Amino acid sequence: MSRPITATPGFSRADLHVHTSYSDGTAAPEDVLNYYALHSDVSVFAITDHNTIDGALHASRFAAEHEDLFGHLDVIVGEEISTKEGHVVGIFLSEWIPPGLSAGDTVDAIHAQGGLAIAAHPYTSWMKFSGLVGVGDLIQKLPFDAVETVNSNFTEVFANRKAARRAGKLARVGSSDAHFLHAIGCAYTEFPGSGAEGLRTAVREATTVAGGACYGAATLARFCVDRLRNGKWIIPRRHRVRRESQAGELEIRIHEDSSLDAAVLAPVGRIDAASMPELKQTLTLLTSARVSVILDLSGVHFLGSPGVTALVAGLKGARQAGVGFCLAKLSTPCIQTLSAARLLSVFPRARDVGQARKQLGADMAAAAG
Repeated sequence: MSRPITATPGFSRADLHVHTSYSDGTAAPEDVLNYYALHSDVSVFAITDHNTIDGALHASRFAAEHEDLFGHLDVIVGEEISTKEGHVVGIFLSEWIPPGLSAGDTVDAIHAQGGLAIAAHPYTSWMKFSGLVGVGDLIQKLPFDAVETVNSNFTEVFANRKAARRAGKLARVGSSDAHFLHAIGCAYTEFPGSGAEGLRTAVREATTVAGGACYGAATLARFCVDRLRNGKWIIPRRHRVRRESQAGELEIRIHEDSSLDAAVLAPVGRIDAASMPELKQTLTLLTSARVSVILDLSGVHFLGSPGVTALVAGLKGARQAGVGFCLAKLSTPCIQTLSAARLLSVFPRARDVGQARKQLGADMAAAAG
């Protein structure tokens, strides 16, 4: 597909829905920045990984460190949040918003941070098996700031038209929803003025224009050929996201388990005073959203007393919310630290994630009965 070289005179161009390897995208945040810098006329873009802002934060920090290369680009921190009714994109975020809330509560959480709430692909229907879900007619009932009326996924031709018909007076935006570099820039938002703040004003005043179109078979084929040549999977990873400690000593991999309304968290590295805030916040926000948690501790090679505090916060939050919480595959350092703290017997434990799922399933069935 040919793309216009420049935006409409007096307007700038933005892409408000892009994924990286921090969720189910195939490109690292650095790759996305490099591509935008040389291959696209977009000057403002939002990284909106599924259920995590860490890819966006990473991209924003990297761009600031290399302002000589990326100074002409404005990186917006965003997140595509899995709500009970469908996906909602939040942009201009400063804090992580957990999945599992209602769409209304999610929109409120976005606004509480001063962010903008966008209904992503609200009428999608072809890809529900892969987790692509929209909020449908809730765009007419909830205080969304904008509706995505052009999404570049090849499945969204008719869904885009329906969204445009029903968007009413809300701002209309176009987004690539790019999960691979070939899709970047296929759909975009034009707005009067320039920069991220110009975009924010345009969305609030509903002066944005959704542009571009769905990519076709040729773009998809190029992506598939490139992936196969490099020995990579063609289908992006679904239901797996990543959070990082800014201390650099901890990575948290999050796997959703929709059958249990649960999340499997797998921290990797050290859980100490420097890295525990991310784990504590993740556990607290998930349980407050009434999401059960399975904590796979097999990848933790050091657990300090502050790290135990994060686990305590998770268990207390789960008890208060009435959801499940279970530790699985405890590493030797975790067993030793919890034993020394006289807390090993307090936490529900399982030998592996499979057994933990069975325990949570049994607990949910008992509660329902």
